[in-house]
Amino acid sequence: MIVSRIYEPTDDEIIFHYCDANTFHSICTNKTLRLSDLFSMNDFLEIHWGYSIWEKAATEIIKEVGREFLDKIDEVIHSFGLKGLITAACFSKNGDVLSQWRAYADNGKGYAIGFKAKDILQLPVRPLKVLYDEVEQIAELKKIILEINEAEKLRGDKFERDFQESCGSIPFDLAAFKNPAFQEEQEIRIIHVLSFIKSNSFLKLVDTGGTAFGKKVDGRPIKFRMSDNIPVAFIEEDFSNEGKLNPIVEVIIGPKNDVLLTAISVFLETIGLSSVKIKKSKASYR
Repeated sequence: MIVSRIYEPTDDEIIFHYCDANTFHSICTNKTLRLSDLFSMNDFLEIHWGYSIWEKAATEIIKEVGREFLDKIDEVIHSFGLKGLITAACFSKNGDVLSQWRAYADNGKGYAIGFKAKDILQLPVRPLKVLYDEVEQIAELKKIILEINEAEKLRGDKFERDFQESCGSIPFDLAAFKNPAFQEEQEIRIIHVLSFIKSNSFLKLVDTGGTAFGKKVDGRPIKFRMSDNIPVAFIEEDFSNEGKLNPIVEVIIGPKNDVLLTAISVFLETIGLSSVKIKKSKASYR
């Protein structure tokens, strides 16, 4: 993992999750966040963009490290898809962006939920800052390829376990790259990997758990929703630490959402999410 992609928020930093009214209600009522299959999200290019950057970086560096070395890394990247599934919940560092309202919050009729970032990162997740600059994306990948190559030369063990483990971080790096057209989103992704295991003559998904709020936790049940006739896997993580914590500190009402601020305040106070700042979007949307 390239260290610069890891998101490390300040103590009072807020990150925003844009959503429609039904999702807002579900998140607040159940006090859970949904992490869904990353490659089934809105951007059609999502599944291709990161890998296209890998191909460009590899092309630029092939004379330096050799085709065999790059082919071995490529094998690891492809084999990852048979071992694990990356799920993610997506946030923005900006809670009032018109393009976000249009794309992710019911065309401006939804909400942006502001979470205290450090509280959310206590879940069993890996937080990533999304990078949008293509030149920087290629440069980062080239850097990590060279670092792995140097380590492999010192070990001299020809693509054994340490090599596999080093390359195993690259799919996460690719998951933090996105098309420059989306730069305005200022996205933070929290990701969690589900595992594939054998089941009869097929595979099935399981969640092996992780560390949440300073202690080991069991995996969550794997659930599915249908999206354009395709089953999309997801899990739901309890962000309240069994009712001990409320990381929701702010709610922004969408520019085309006519709900009264007092109605949202009463709703949140009544269900136990207290002292949340409520405000209306300032985005101009006709």
